[in-house]
Amino acid sequence: MILVTGGCGYIGSHVVKALTEAGEKVLVYDNLSQGTKAALIHGEELVVGDICDQGSLKQVFETHDIEAVIHLAALVNAAESNDKVDLYRSVNEIGSQNVYQAAVAAGVKMIMYSSSAAVYGTPVGLEPIQESAPLLPTNVYGETKLAGEKLLLDIAGHEVKYGIFRFFNVGGAEEGGRLGQSRESRAIMQRLFAVAAGDDDHIVISGHDYDTSDGTVVRDFIHVEDIALAFVLGLNNLRKGSKSFTLNLGSGESHTIGEVIKEVGIVTGKNIPLIYGPRIKGDISYSLSDISLVQKVLGWEPVHTLRLIVRDGWNAYKKLSLKEGKHVL
Repeated sequence: MILVTGGCGYIGSHVVKALTEAGEKVLVYDNLSQGTKAALIHGEELVVGDICDQGSLKQVFETHDIEAVIHLAALVNAAESNDKVDLYRSVNEIGSQNVYQAAVAAGVKMIMYSSSAAVYGTPVGLEPIQESAPLLPTNVYGETKLAGEKLLLDIAGHEVKYGIFRFFNVGGAEEGGRLGQSRESRAIMQRLFAVAAGDDDHIVISGHDYDTSDGTVVRDFIHVEDIALAFVLGLNNLRKGSKSFTLNLGSGESHTIGEVIKEVGIVTGKNIPLIYGPRIKGDISYSLSDISLVQKVLGWEPVHTLRLIVRDGWNAYKKLSLKEGKHVL
């Protein structure tokens, strides 16, 4: 059985779906603060609990035969993290440590962790970021994700294999639109969809004076289903006795936020009114993944373009709106 923390959330629900469809038996552990049981579309078993609750975690491992853990539960808003430092450290650092300790105490031999490109901070140049790049996060979120990596390395040792994935900017949804991000998400594409759907009048873009082609930041967007596939491949890789790994997950392609806005306009057929605001403290101007290592280690390839990321994300947004009684033209 595979335990997935945060499995009812946006990325987690896609990972759970991919695992189940690959023939795995999955147990989800989630406090439902950012997800819903309805996201478990194949009826996977759910234990409602918090990663900060050591007793609840211990009970899960005592009552289930868990082979591997995929740890996705976390707080993920980089801007918010700078204002809620203690909360982010409690959940992302102490919570992660609780998960690792409970797993190792129960004899689990494989642990996979969802980290972030935020651990790199500001790149030195404009080359794709390799896994060996300096780890100098510029916000509390990045600091806590890096702490989660270090804690896993400290506890793993020779007996426990680990897999760490550093996500770049995740978007999209499964093609059927059954899963997607919450409409309350502050992710850039969800905010753009909200304007396209008429839920918001405009979008505020933080900073337009960066040294980029159009003054907006450059990002690497990766489809959530490509992320989910990587976990399936990574799990199988560890099962075969391969070495522990730390790998980037991105598309290997860069796009300015201005380009993303144009793409959303094309896909939705809507005008996206903009207001430019000040830069976010600690935000970086350029982020592009080098994915050559994950291609070599796992044989993984991202198959979704930016157009597909936007298309699938918009489709899921519209379907969720309909479920909530709001029709999107």
